[in-house]
Amino acid sequence: MDLGKLINPTERQREFLSAIARHDYVLYGGAAGGGKSYILRWWLVFYLCWLYKSKGLRNVQAGLFCEDYPSLNDRHISKIQFEFPRELGTLRQGVVKNFVIRPEYGGGIIALRNLDDPSKYLSAEFAAIAVDELTKNKVKVFDFLRMRLRWPGVERPKFAGGTNPGGIGHAWVKKYWLDKELPDELTPLRDEFAFVGAKASDNPHLTEAYYKQLQTLPSHMAKAYAEGSWNIFAGQYFSNWEPEKHVVSLDGIAMQPYWPRWMSLDWGFGHHTSVHWHVQVAVQDEAGKEKPLTVTYREYVTKGLSERALAEEIVARNQGDKIQNIFAGHDLWKEDTNGSKEQAMSKVFVASGLPALKHANIERVNGWRLMHLMLDEGEWLISEACPHAIEAIPAAVHNEDKLEDVLKTDDMLDDVRDDLRYGLYSQYAPSELPWEMQLQRSVAGLDDRSLRNMQLTKLISDHDRKTKHGGLVRTLRSSGRALRYGR
Repeated sequence: MDLGKLINPTERQREFLSAIARHDYVLYGGAAGGGKSYILRWWLVFYLCWLYKSKGLRNVQAGLFCEDYPSLNDRHISKIQFEFPRELGTLRQGVVKNFVIRPEYGGGIIALRNLDDPSKYLSAEFAAIAVDELTKNKVKVFDFLRMRLRWPGVERPKFAGGTNPGGIGHAWVKKYWLDKELPDELTPLRDEFAFVGAKASDNPHLTEAYYKQLQTLPSHMAKAYAEGSWNIFAGQYFSNWEPEKHVVSLDGIAMQPYWPRWMSLDWGFGHHTSVHWHVQVAVQDEAGKEKPLTVTYREYVTKGLSERALAEEIVARNQGDKIQNIFAGHDLWKEDTNGSKEQAMSKVFVASGLPALKHANIERVNGWRLMHLMLDEGEWLISEACPHAIEAIPAAVHNEDKLEDVLKTDDMLDDVRDDLRYGLYSQYAPSELPWEMQLQRSVAGLDDRSLRNMQLTKLISDHDRKTKHGGLVRTLRSSGRALRYGR
């Protein structure tokens, strides 16, 4: 049987086959209709048959993975039943699902598996792995599967992914294959990573009507599914992100010392700590009216530092800037035997002339909406000196279970996004009732003047004590004013 006559690959698919022959980690990514699923399963057939023909290796196992079994069935199992000829092998659908190539072609096995729990394959071995829709997986899934790439007699096991832009894994997949930004442990394999991009228009087997249908999708979806854009993709939360519009060089801004500045912080030890500096810039629009503009101008991302060491490093990186507030996530206020992390850090900050930490407004949905609005209105820019922030914003995707929220992930970019949200929403969230009005309401039911004054004095004392570590300075005059309003 001539395997080459069984398929009719497009030019891009042939490019993928050539790339996977020369490299160990290849991504075939881009638009819908590029035939990614089709070429992945046929590549595994070719590869297993080649191992038998060239190296005499029989019964070699390769893995074809999807994120779950319904997707695996829709994209591959239902197609294999009719696409692979019987003289090539047999599809077995028992407890486990395999396609077994006939003995005369080496008896290779394509294990059809899902990734709902990758730890199921802890003892498995594969001479090749193909993952369909790789961006639907977190990077830890990729790292786990790499451990399973081994087979006796196969010196260079292969990994191939096929995917559209978008999804929970969009950021790390783009970083590894398109940007070639690899973690230290993968740097020696940098030359083994290859990307083959495809558009729907590259597939001559598609009808013109299908391509036109893709073009009628909303603009961000059309760019993803028709053009294969990795900068604007389906499911992207901040689809209004434009680097050429929202990223700025500080060289073009004459930073004034009197402009309001503040910081935001999302703490982590095993996870990353993300810190950003923000400034409210005085600018005018074309009509000469003052226009609100915030610039996130500095960042610091790290992990594994004690609270005191972290605070000292932040002070050093602050470079003497006059900071009005430092907003931080509420987990820093949790007490343990040594007090709270907030106390340890605020002690360092105050001793260095910075304000103590203040509770950030951590509301997610309204925080994301404010950030989106500020990007829309041109009210928020990010400095080139903040590469993690520039990467984190376009990588955010909608939470499919709660579309108005951003999907929470367990990577550094999620920590950076939370930090940015703390900084913007804590500064610009709609104000609560003035404190004096809160006091007035709290004693409104007390007719006795003496009881009302005693209650006001207690509330003021409690408030002053709570805000002492929040970076606020209250004076006798302000307390007196509160008493008058309370009466």
